[in-house]
Amino acid sequence: MKPTSTKSSMALAAAMASLALLATACGGDSEDSSGSAGSPGKPVTISYWSWMPGTKETAEAFNKSQKNIRVEFSEVPAGLAGGYDKLAKGVKAGNAPDVMNVEYQALPDLVTQGLIADSSELLGDTVKKSPEQVQGLVTLGGKRWAAPFDVAPQMMYYRQDLFEKHKIAVPGTWDEYAAAAEKIKKADPKARITAFWGDDTATWAALAQQAGATWYTAESDSWKVDIDGEATNKVADFWGRMVKDDLVFNHKAWSPESTKATADNRVYTRISASWGAGALKTEQPDQAGKWASVALPGWGDGKTGMMGGSSFAVVKDSGNAAAAAEFIKWATTSDEAVKARLAAGTSSALPADEKLRDVAKQSFDTEYFGGQDIYAAASEQVPDISGGWIWSPVHNATSVELTAALGKATGGDFSAALAKGQATAEKLIKDRGLKLAE
Repeated sequence: MKPTSTKSSMALAAAMASLALLATACGGDSEDSSGSAGSPGKPVTISYWSWMPGTKETAEAFNKSQKNIRVEFSEVPAGLAGGYDKLAKGVKAGNAPDVMNVEYQALPDLVTQGLIADSSELLGDTVKKSPEQVQGLVTLGGKRWAAPFDVAPQMMYYRQDLFEKHKIAVPGTWDEYAAAAEKIKKADPKARITAFWGDDTATWAALAQQAGATWYTAESDSWKVDIDGEATNKVADFWGRMVKDDLVFNHKAWSPESTKATADNRVYTRISASWGAGALKTEQPDQAGKWASVALPGWGDGKTGMMGGSSFAVVKDSGNAAAAAEFIKWATTSDEAVKARLAAGTSSALPADEKLRDVAKQSFDTEYFGGQDIYAAASEQVPDISGGWIWSPVHNATSVELTAALGKATGGDFSAALAKGQATAEKLIKDRGLKLAE
C-alpha cells in the first residue's frame, strides 16, 4: 500500500467537513486559545489525564525539570472503558483537562465531537518528527490535532525455551505458524501455540492491515467501509481454521483464563505489538529470561500492521494551550520524558521519534528478555507498516459493537461478526450526517 497521498488527505478533509461539529472541534484560532506558557514569576498549572503506564512518572519528571509550568496528573479509566466519556462530560461541564492521551483510532471521533483543539501551529513541527504512517493518523482535514508519542508495529513474543526444547523453528510466515502449531500440539498436548484473542478488535484491525485491508477510506466527500472485505476475510479464514482445528486457545482478550494459561507454560507465543513487551513483563514476572521478540509472521510480502499507539492532545477550550503544548513537546521529544515513561518497566512503548529509541532501549530493563534488544527488533518493523490506513470518526462506537459480535462468534466462524461491524459502521456514518460511498 502507498502512504496516504495528498489526494486522499483532501478527501478525508472533505468527508470530515461534512460534519457540522467539525467547526466547533477546531477550538478557535490558535491565537485565541494559546494561553500562557508560564514565566519564572508566574507559573502556570495545567491538568493532564491519562491511564497509560508510566504517564504519572512522566508528569512528575516534567515538574522536576522546570518551574514555569506545573502539571497536575489524574488517572482516568482507559479510553473506551470510560476515559473518553469522562472527557466529553468534562468539556461540556467546563472542567476538562488541558492535556489528554488519545489513542490513534479514537482521535477522529474525539475531534468530530469537538473535544480536541486544533494544534496545527502549536504542535505541527513536533508531529513531523514521526514516521509518515503515524503523521497521517493525527492529521485530519489538513490540521494537526495531536502529537504522536509512540508507533506500535505488531510483534510476536515467543517462549524461546519451549521452542528450543521441542526443536521447533520460529515461524516467519503464517503457513509456518500453522505448521508450528501442529507440532506444538503434538509435542505438548495441553499447550497451544497461542491464546488467540478472538474478541479483540485492535488485534483484528492490525492483522487486517498487514493483509492489505483498509477498513475506512475517504473518497471525495464520502466514506467507504471495508471491514468485511476480502483481505480481512483472508485473516478470518486463517484464524477460523486455527480455532476449528484446535490449534489455538480462543480466549477473551486480557482474560484471567488467558493469563493463567500463559502462567502455566501452555502458551508458546503472543501476538501483540511493541508495547506488549512491558505488558508481558508485568503480567508474567516469573517467566523472566524465557521470552524473546521477533517480527510478526506474514503473508510473504514483508508487510506488518500497527496495533494501537497513542498521542498527546490539547483539549478544546483549554485556557492554557501554550503551556499544554510545551508539556506535550517535552513529553514526546525529550530524552528525560522517555526515561521517566519507561524506567518503571511497565511500558515498552516505541517512541515515534526515531531519535529517542536509543534512550528507550537504555531505559527499559531488558533482562526479562534475556538482554535482547527488543527496541531494535521493533524499530526494524516500522518501515514495513502498511501505509494508507486511516481511522474514521465512527470507529469508537463501531469497535464496541464489533467487539461484542466477535465475542459471540463460535467454532471459529468470525464472518458474521465482521458483517456486523460493516453494517454498524455504515449506519453510524449515516447517523453522523456523513456520506457513505456507493
